[in-house]
Amino acid sequence: MNPIYLIILSLIGFIVSFYIFYTKKLNKKMHCIMGENCDAVVKSRYGKTFGIENTVPGMLYYVLVFLYGLGIVLNRNIFKQDIVYYLLVSASIGSVLFSAYLIAVQAFVLRKWCEYCIVSSIASVLILLVLVL
Repeated sequence: MNPIYLIILSLIGFIVSFYIFYTKKLNKKMHCIMGENCDAVVKSRYGKTFGIENTVPGMLYYVLVFLYGLGIVLNRNIFKQDIVYYLLVSASIGSVLFSAYLIAVQAFVLRKWCEYCIVSSIASVLILLVLVL
């Protein structure tokens, strides 16, 4: 496992999640590079789960991954206990499964795509792969 990859991927995921959160909070139109209607996706009823913006737990997840990666870079003994690693792997599996659900919603329910959501999903998958390979 290369912690630098975790740091980079978590920063990408956090930035994307924060951008979605920021534009929704200020009710601004999202700027989509590929011309898709990102607003229709993130402002749909699927943009929240149990009344919480999907971006909030996403940002927390990316912060945890970042801190884990940084902790390993700065002091390899800080996360010596396997429980921290297995908790992060479990959170990553949850993130990937939830991302897959949201991608399926985009494909089969909304039939619209949000490229930022896709980037966040890819970051989640890559983080899981870095952790387990």
